[in-house]
Order: sequence, then structure tokens, then C-alpha cells
Amino acid sequence: TFRAGRGRLLTLTWVNGVVLPSVGLKSGPLVCAPVEEGAEEKPVVEEGSITEQQLGLRQAEERLCRDYIHRLLKQSPEYPNYQYLCKLCSVHIENIQGAHKHIKEKRHKKNIMEKQEENELRALPPASAAHLRALDISIHRTMRQNGISEDDFGARKAVVTTMEEIIRRHLPACSLRLYGSTLTQFAFKTSDINIDVTHPSSMTQPEVLIQELNELWLLRYFSAVELAFLCSGLLCKVTAGNDVACLTTNHLAALAKLEPRLVPLVLAFRHWARLCHIDCQAEGGIPSYSFALMVIFFLQQRKEPVLPVYLGHWIEGFESDSTFKLGGLALVTTRVLTWPIFPLKSRLTFDLSKSVSLGQLWLELLRFYTLEFALEEYIISIRFKGLLSREMKNWPRRRLAIEDPFALKRNVARSLNSQMVFEYIQERFRTAYKYFACPQRRHGGGALRGHQLAKHGTKVEELDGETPIRNKEDGVKDDLSCRLTGLTEDESDKEDGGSHLSTKMGEKTLDTSLMDMVLSDESKPSPSPNGLLDSEEEMGSVTRQDVPSDHLHYVFDKMIFTGGKPPTVVCSICKRDGHLKDECPEDFKKIELKPLPAMTERFREILDGLCRLCYFELSPTHVEQQKREQILASLERFIRKEYNAQLCLFGSSKNGFGFRDSDLDICMTLEGHETAEMLNCKEIIEGLAKVLKKHTGDGHAHKRRVCVHMCVQAQHNTRMLATYAALDPRVQYLGYTMKVFAKRCDIGDASRGSLSSYAYILMVLYFLQQRQPPVIPVLQEIFDGTTVPQRMVDGWNAFFCDDLSDLVSLASGSLNPNTESVGELWLGLLRFYTEEFDFKEHVISIRQKKRLTTFEKQWTSKCIAIEDPFDLNHNLGAGVSRKMTNFIMKAFINGRKLFGTPFYPIPSTEDYFFDSKVLTDGELAPNDRCCRICGKIGHYMKDCPKRRRLKKENDKDEDVKEEERELKDRRCFQCGDPGHVRRDCPEYRHLKQRAAAASGVPQHSGSQSLFLWSRPPMTQGSLSGSSPAHVVRNMGASQSLPIPQAPADGPGRTRQSSECVSKKLLIPTAVNVQP
Repeated sequence: TFRAGRGRLLTLTWVNGVVLPSVGLKSGPLVCAPVEEGAEEKPVVEEGSITEQQLGLRQAEERLCRDYIHRLLKQSPEYPNYQYLCKLCSVHIENIQGAHKHIKEKRHKKNIMEKQEENELRALPPASAAHLRALDISIHRTMRQNGISEDDFGARKAVVTTMEEIIRRHLPACSLRLYGSTLTQFAFKTSDINIDVTHPSSMTQPEVLIQELNELWLLRYFSAVELAFLCSGLLCKVTAGNDVACLTTNHLAALAKLEPRLVPLVLAFRHWARLCHIDCQAEGGIPSYSFALMVIFFLQQRKEPVLPVYLGHWIEGFESDSTFKLGGLALVTTRVLTWPIFPLKSRLTFDLSKSVSLGQLWLELLRFYTLEFALEEYIISIRFKGLLSREMKNWPRRRLAIEDPFALKRNVARSLNSQMVFEYIQERFRTAYKYFACPQRRHGGGALRGHQLAKHGTKVEELDGETPIRNKEDGVKDDLSCRLTGLTEDESDKEDGGSHLSTKMGEKTLDTSLMDMVLSDESKPSPSPNGLLDSEEEMGSVTRQDVPSDHLHYVFDKMIFTGGKPPTVVCSICKRDGHLKDECPEDFKKIELKPLPAMTERFREILDGLCRLCYFELSPTHVEQQKREQILASLERFIRKEYNAQLCLFGSSKNGFGFRDSDLDICMTLEGHETAEMLNCKEIIEGLAKVLKKHTGDGHAHKRRVCVHMCVQAQHNTRMLATYAALDPRVQYLGYTMKVFAKRCDIGDASRGSLSSYAYILMVLYFLQQRQPPVIPVLQEIFDGTTVPQRMVDGWNAFFCDDLSDLVSLASGSLNPNTESVGELWLGLLRFYTEEFDFKEHVISIRQKKRLTTFEKQWTSKCIAIEDPFDLNHNLGAGVSRKMTNFIMKAFINGRKLFGTPFYPIPSTEDYFFDSKVLTDGELAPNDRCCRICGKIGHYMKDCPKRRRLKKENDKDEDVKEEERELKDRRCFQCGDPGHVRRDCPEYRHLKQRAAAASGVPQHSGSQSLFLWSRPPMTQGSLSGSSPAHVVRNMGASQSLPIPQAPADGPGRTRQSSECVSKKLLIPTAVNVQP
């Protein structure tokens, strides 16, 4: 204890390994932690009634409160041993020592700085009338310079009219409609024109767009044609059937007509976002129309709303998760949104006589998203009044969430997938509010300071410190008189990251210097490192009078808003920062491959022999095929006892590409049911599984996969593949080689995120059809007449030419048959998919000779597109991720190099050519889409069926471990060793055997057990003349207990003196007796 100044005592107390200072104060209550809901308040303790150690602890906690670390009055169920909570970082802390350690962390320092900046922003004085007039002038100037005028709007409409006249000459059933920023007049002068095509239901969207593209290209009316058209210097983007976007645009356009201040606010907001480069969706920003939604949401949520909310819970039948329900009526969900008509009870717009100035709305808009609205807590929704929490839509609580009013499941800001970009946007909001909330002089000098405003003699209006939306967090009051205590120099110097604060302050000083250079050529750097008004000056004697508006000047400048710091670039494909999608390493691109050397005759023969070897070594023999048919017949006889069904094989067992000992795919069809619509397939399959468990089988271990009727389509598919295999032996050779290649590279299992073997067979057939000259024809294009015959199965045409005699005669009559060897074709296949075929532009489709584009199929978002020939909506490559696509293509590229470079290996040819380490560069197949437990796709880890089984097994193991734990706690009364009781003791069993032998009872190794209860032999001091009494208990045969025999020469352990009793003791003995 030391004597401090002014007669006060300074006490250093050692608490939990930390030296805590305790200074003698006046007696009074010490309360530092806020009372949480549901927690009981502890009685106030007077300082005079506590010890010096407790006083030091309280004062240390007071110090922690200034860093937003509070003692928990109620223990958290998740962290029962933690006493403190940092309400800035939402981190539980165990003790004071951990709290001091947390204070020195970079994350806490960053949050402290942000909190200090937030408090300083809240301390800014309100804008004067001249200030607001200057803001009005700046926003109107921005609108005139960047927004479209009425003449521009008319010119854009003329472009759409001209295009519509051209299109309707050849497509009279189609019409064009304008949507997007042009219709709402939120557009810039350089914005594109969004045009949507309405078309009849008989046409698909790709067909409409392709026909329009062809017509415009033939007419040469537009200067360039891609998927966007250029006319008169304006970029026109054309879509088809984009009803949701048109509905949203019409709604925004109607609001813009009702409120004239909406257009300049949105244009200024969009221009600010463009200068900050946060409106580029391809680089991790948010789409441009989301800024219009943000402005409308602010105008609706304002204390005195500027725009009304037309939907809400006050409407009967309204649901927050429904778009087209109103008044209990189901509304039309087609292109036109119909609303029921009710008598008007109130005005649909507000009275403009009490209008707020544009500058004030602009300042309130920035303040709303900077200080008041919790961006990570709620959803920006313009559909109804009130805040929409993320829990209501089950959206994650991170970054920005904006709801499209006509697509409720869509987060407009979903492209903002980087936390760094989100923090950059928050920083730009703070910078913009800081700039526009401070008076800026026209001719230099930067922001007006407090001593400059104090000359006018008017007191500063008090700010309303209430922030009902955002600052509810953890009961922390944002009192303007509260001053946050930063970290001391000693604390900063003691840690490794101590330069973090100085670096940040240096960045802020640099940004401010750049801002001042933009504002004035002659001004000096701002004395405040962050560009804010000094809070002490403003909250003290700062006064204000209207400064003439011609002395204030605001500009929208990129350097002012960003300080020269660009946002982090985020890839829209892999969601990582540092590169764009065009440079993404996970995006497969066609690369320039080195030319291969010329094929030699000897190497061609080696490849021919390798492909034939794959077929002859792995194809099932005739005997195995007969066995499969026998198994099928046996199963059918057994199943027909329960179901009136017929079985047939499909898949690799019958299509000509099956391996030995492969799965036995069986299709079951029920008699009297042509379709499965009226069948409960799940119930039938579950009942069938119970029936098959009773089937003993015939000793052949075949996996059986049974499908109910839905595999009728698979039967036609199997027959078509078998027909292709029968046309030319090279088809089977290549099919088997491809399947071996896929299995060796571990890219042939669709259940683990790669392609199925069926998909690889389709790739082989497609290559053979596209080969010049072709090896096989397209069976679905061979028919008599001009129309395709119809063979409808499950809604799809399953026709193909299956007449082998006609096909063979057609192939023999060809003038230019393909005579390449199978080895040459195998190398050609690898070169075709690595050099020629574009997976981004085309679809692998064996039903037509003409190339099919991914745009026509609307499969542009898929990495690999393989069309099922009998289910045209099924993309066999839909489940392949970008990582897996790169892995597959790497194997093909390495295979091209390996099979295309002549080499003459030793006799183990297949080991050389199918070396997985060479083909995949020694890497394992990616499992980014696989369950971490079972390694399969299609479910999350929490829903894994294997996890449920493991959980049951673990529960059983826990029960066993609990029993083992109980056994460890036991101690034998016979031998004194732990881990067992006396009845399980080997020595005790040995003694029982000796006792039984001494009593003359024969021992046998039968299944019936006898328990003999006998007295031990009489020792000295025992009662003489007592004959051993025997009690026999007959046990069931199932309760036989084996008796281990003790070694003959091993003496049994005698009972210790402490284990002996003076009374007569009955010893149980068990023997096995055969009847």
C-alpha cells in the first residue's frame, strides 16, 4: 500500500495472477455490469463492507467496462465457466487475465476504433438550412449530369419500337416490352436498355432469342449482334419471359411517379455506389437496382414516412412469405399482376405540403444505413411495414440481405459473398456520411471546424441519441458524454500486433490528406486525423448560425469517398478474393496443348492390343451371363409369391458394357399398371426389401438393385446401347477402355460427385458419331418418312432404329466408311475432348448429329452438359462441381499426352498406361460436395444415414464402457484385485473346483449346471462334528457357465486374515453336468 496524491491510498492486489490497482474512494455503490433480462440483481455492496481484494476486483471490472467487457450476472448455459462477456466482439471470457489478453487482440482494437468512430459520427451536429441547400444543389447537379432526360427516355423507347417492328415481321406472335432502369428513369446516360420478349407458350425462350438474333443479323440493322445489340451507341440487352423483373420494374416505376424526390435520391445513391465501385456484381458487389430498393426502404421506415407501404399485416389474409395473396383471394401469377379493388379508406400517397428537403433526405439516408439500421440483423424489404428478421426467411445473419418484392426466395445481394467487401461498403457509408454531414467550404479549407462555427453565437441543437433499430446491442448506452478509453502505449508495445493501430491511423491520415487535396488547392491538412469535427469542441461551446449557402460546396468525387482505396476483388465462381472469374483457377478453360508426335505403326499396335485387352479381360463370360439369368428367374419366382410382378435385367448387365461381377440391375414391373402414377413406390420398395431379406439366394454374391416400373425407360435405354454395341466391335472396345480409364482415375462414381459410367459411355458414342467419317450413325435420326415415329415412355419419345439388319446394310453401303483402328480412335477420343469440344458452349447429345448448345438447353451454369437421350431434361453432368471438372479434364489432358507419346513399355502395358499417379498427377479426386462421413453426395453431414448408424453403435459402446467403468470401480473380495467381483474371480473358481472334488461330486462338461453351496473345510478353532451341508440348485441348460481350469502346479491364493470371518461361510461352486 502506497500513499497517493491528495491523501488517497493506492493498493496493489494480486487477483488470479494479475496485479490490480485499488484506489481508496468515497464510499458508495459500485455497479459496472448491466442487468440482463431474466437475471436477478445482486445486492448493492458498500465499499466499506468489502475487502481490499474485492475492491480491487471491482475497480478492475470498472476498467473493463470501458472496453465493453462486462461481468455476466447470469451464467451462460453454453459457457458455464466463463465470467465475462465482450459485447463488442461477442466473446465469452473466463477471467480478468483473459480479459486483458482479449483487449490486446487486433479484432478488439478494430472494434474499439469502429465504436469510437461511430460515437463521433453520432456527435455530429445537425445540418443548418444553408447546409441542406448546398446538399440540394449537389444532388440536383448530379442528377442532371448523370441521369437521363425526357429526350433520352424518348430515344430509348424509339429503339425498342424499331426493334419490335423488325421482329414482328418474322415473329408476329412476339412483342417487346421495356423494363429495367430505363423504365423507372433511374438510369444513367450510359446505362443499357433492357428489353424483354413476350412469346407464345409453344416457343421456348432460347428459340425466340436465337430467331431474333438471326433476323437482326440478316438485316444488318444493328452494328453488332451477340446476346446484346448495339444501336445508336446504346447497348440493348434482350431477354425472354423475364416476368419477375418486369413486375419489379413496374412497381418501382409507379413509386417514382408518386414521389418526385425518389428519382434524384436513387440517382445520387447509384452514382455514389458507382464511384465507390460497389455496384459491380461480377466483382463481388451488388446489382444496381438494389440501391433503388434501399432508398425506397429508407423512405418507408423513416419516422415520418415519405413513401407508404402498400402491404402489411393489417390486410386480411396477408402473409409475409407470400407474394400474391391478398384479401383471401388467389391472384394471377402470370405476366399481369391483378389486384382486387376495395373502396379507398385512406390516401395512397402522403401530403406533400410537409415535404422534407432533398438534402435532408440524403443526409438521413446515409445516417440510416451508417448508424441506425442493423444490416446484418434484418432484411431490406419494401413489401410491408415493419422490420423483417432473417429468422423468418431462414437467411444467414451475415452481410447484406435485400428481398426482391416479386421473388421472395431471392436475396438480391447474394452476389456480396465476401466479408471484406461488406466491411468496405460499411466504411464507404461512414466516409460519405462524415463528408456530407460536415459543412464543406467552396474555396478551400475543407470542413468547417468548431471554432469557426462558434463565432455566430447560436447553440448547437441537441442530437436525439435514440437509435431504436440498431443500438440495442447488449444493453450498451451510446451516451454522447461517454468517452472511450483506448489502449495505452504500454499495452500496444507489449504485443506483436501493436503497430496495428498506428497503421490504421496512418491510413486515415493519408485518406484525409487526399480528401483535402481534392477539396482545396491551398488548404492545409486537416488537424483531425479522421476528418471529423473534434467532439470536445462540438459538445462544449460550439455554436452555429446559418452559413451562406454559396460558401458551402459538395461534390461527388471518387477520391473523397474512397481515399484511393479500391474494394477487394472477389471471384463469382470460387468466392475467393484477389481475382475475377475470367482468371479463376477453378474455372476450366481450353488451354493451348503441345502438339503430339506422329503415331508409329508399332505404337498403334500397342494401343490396339491395350483396348482389346480391356474388353477380353473384363467382359462377362457366357457362363456368368447364364448365372445372371438364373438369379433373375429365381428372384422372380420368389417375388411372385408376394407381388404379381415381372422382372427383367437392365443396365450394364444387358447393354454390352458390363464388367464381371458387376451389379445386377433388375427392373420390376407390376402387371396391370402401365404407369407408376397410381402406385406407392416407396411402400412397395420397402415391402420388397423385407421380402428379399427372407430369400436365401443360391450362393452367388450379386448386389441386387430393384426399381419399381420407373425403370421402363431404362429398358429402352439399355436396348439402344446394346444396339450401338452390336453395330461395330470398336464401340465395345472403346467403351470398356473408357470405363477402365475412369475407374483408375477415380472419376467414375456419380455418388461421389463425378460422372457415372453411363455418362462416359454416352461420351464415347457421341465421339464416334461426330468422327469424320462417323463410326456409328445416330439411331434416333434413322426412320422412314418425314416425321419422327412416336414411342412415348414416361412423357418422352423413346424411339430409335433397332433393326440391326437394316443398320448393317446401311453401314456396308456407305461410300466412305471409317477404317481407323481402335487404338487410333482411343487417342482421337482423348484429343477430341481436350482440343476440339467446348464444354461451355456445347452439350453431349447422341440423339442428333447437329451440335446442341448449352444456351438452347439453358444449361449455361453447368460445367459439363450430357443429355440423357430419353429424358431431355436430365443433365448427367449437373452434379459435377468445378473442382471435379478440372480434375476430370486434367486426367484427359494427361491421358492425351500419355497415350499420344510413342513408348514401348515392358510386358505390363496396362500398368504403364493406366497409372493413376501419372494420369491425375498423384492427386486425389476432390470431395468438396461429398458428405464428410460416408463420402457420398446428396445430403448434408447432419442427415447422413451412416451417422445415425454410428450414433446407435456409439450409444451401445457408451453403455459397454459404462459397464466397464463400473467394473473398474469394483474390487474382488476373494483376491483383492480390482476390475471384477468374487463370482468372476479365477482363484475363486479354482477353489470351487477343489471343494467340489473334495465332496465327491463328479464334474462333467455338459450343458446343465449345478450350483453347490458348501461350507469350507473346518479349520482349527471351528466347531467340530459339523458335516458340510450341500444345497443344490438346478439351472437351465442355457445358463451353463464354463469353468476355467487352474494350473495343476499353481497353488491357490489363501484367504488373508482380514478376509476371514468367524461365522460359517457358504461358498458357491458351479459345475457342469451332462445328463
